[in-house]
Amino acid sequence: MRKRALEAIKKLEDAGFEAYMVGGSVRDELLGETPLDYDLTTSAHPEEIQEVFQEEKTLDVGKKYGTISLVYPEGNLEVTTFRRDGDYQDFRHPDQVDFTENLKEDLKRRDFTINAMAMDREGKIYDYFGGREDLEVGFLQTVGPAQDRIQEDGLRILRAFRMASRFHLDLDLGLREAIEDHRDLLKKISKDRIREEFFKLLLTEDPAYGLYLMEETGVLKVLFPSLFQTVGFDQKNPFHSQALFDHLLCVLNQTPEDLILRLAALFHDIAKPQTLIKTEDGHYHFYGHDKEGAVLVGEILQDLRASKDLIKRVQALVENHMSVQREMTDKALRRQIRRLGREDVLRLYDLLWADAFCTGGLRASRMIAERKHRVEALLEEPIFQKKNFLAINGKDLMAIGFQEGRALGEALKACEAYVLDHPERNQRDLLLNYAKKMKN
Repeated sequence: MRKRALEAIKKLEDAGFEAYMVGGSVRDELLGETPLDYDLTTSAHPEEIQEVFQEEKTLDVGKKYGTISLVYPEGNLEVTTFRRDGDYQDFRHPDQVDFTENLKEDLKRRDFTINAMAMDREGKIYDYFGGREDLEVGFLQTVGPAQDRIQEDGLRILRAFRMASRFHLDLDLGLREAIEDHRDLLKKISKDRIREEFFKLLLTEDPAYGLYLMEETGVLKVLFPSLFQTVGFDQKNPFHSQALFDHLLCVLNQTPEDLILRLAALFHDIAKPQTLIKTEDGHYHFYGHDKEGAVLVGEILQDLRASKDLIKRVQALVENHMSVQREMTDKALRRQIRRLGREDVLRLYDLLWADAFCTGGLRASRMIAERKHRVEALLEEPIFQKKNFLAINGKDLMAIGFQEGRALGEALKACEAYVLDHPERNQRDLLLNYAKKMKN
């Protein structure tokens, strides 16, 4: 997309307009990273942008705010007119925008200094607010008064945490105070926008850093009150030296950058506070916290309007994170694989490894690593190469007398269980004989 961006800048310049790369792409290039996308800012007005690119496919859904999207196979390139923003009544979009001919005025309206830089086609950086220096010293601050920037759009609170986590930045004191003062604005932000920003935070290199900032500023209590209950919670177990919230964030940071897995890591023990009991022998237990945790994480993700598939898969990991025994036969592991599926059973063992590591270190996690290798080996067996692995199907069973309905379904499940225990017997004749015995 960089080549597309440079070509678009040249077209606009050839037409007599100023044009620059702007925002995150400039920041990322200064850090030596490959930008995920590119945005352009220009002195051309929306109609003029459309005229310059009249031979290309464009989208004008953001035209009201000065944005025309250029559509390419690699992705969209947003081109936005230099502008000043008016007031933000909906905490998302300005009530009105005024176009300007001044690049500095356009950059002035942006959220953080590290996102308020522009770069021309020759690589010259335009940095009016000290964004490059803030990147170098590891500092996150807003362009202009933090109170104003946060009140304009409360989602900038989560964006601040994500930026801090991704680039290991300290929050400016004024920004921290503005977040604390206006954290309740997040209650007015749509769940879709909160979900999108929160999920991006979880996929940074150090998501725990952002979560600690959420707790320190009171945002955690606003967004996730049940997770807030884990802060400072004593697990009352000699094997758990950390408070529960600290343990959750340790597990979170020890997992690969995979959304399903990281959600499960963050919430896997969330039900411990509500399941704590003390038995007659004086010991503390959390019976059923895996099952209740699956319910609770489902409610949290439903509130965030996450997809049904994602919710189901995160719940399965949380519900199964206590189901691994010290000794497990290949039969038991095959059933586990079948229950969770190829991808999620590997996620489960990544979760278990991180959980064990954050409890007892590398020695404690060694057994889980060895178990995962066994699972990976079993996944190479023929029965796990396709979803419908049985050598027979429902029609075969109906041919020997089974009636369509519940009995047929139960017979197929029984055959699946039989083959999971004895993969070498996944043969048509053997399975039909096994099914005949069930029928009799």
